[in-house]
Amino acid sequence: MNIKESDWKIFCEIKSEAAKVFCTRQLDEAIKTITDESEPVGERFNFMCQHSKESQKQMKLIFDGHSRSRAFIQLMQMCSEGLVDPEQFERLSEELKKDITSILERRA
Repeated sequence: MNIKESDWKIFCEIKSEAAKVFCTRQLDEAIKTITDESEPVGERFNFMCQHSKESQKQMKLIFDGHSRSRAFIQLMQMCSEGLVDPEQFERLSEELKKDITSILERRA
C-alpha cells in the first residue's frame, strides 16, 4: 500500500524518531540486566548475547528498507511496538490513521 506524499514526509520523521526510541529501549534493557550484580555473570552474558541477536532481528523487521511501498507496514509495526509519539501520529492523514488503527485493533 503506497501512502500519500504528505504522509510520506511525516513517516520519514516518525521512522527516524522511532528508530532512536527502539535503540534506546534495547540499550536501556541490556544495561539494566548486564549490570545487575544480583544475577550470575554467566546468565548476564548469555542475556547480552541473546538480547543483541533478538534486538537486531526486530530492528531489521521493523526498519529495514525505505520505500513508500513499505511505509504502511513499517508504520503499523512501529505503532504496534509503541515506538510512535502520539503527537507525530496525529499529524498523519485521517485516512492513514484510520487504516492503521483499524488493523491494530483487530490484532489486539
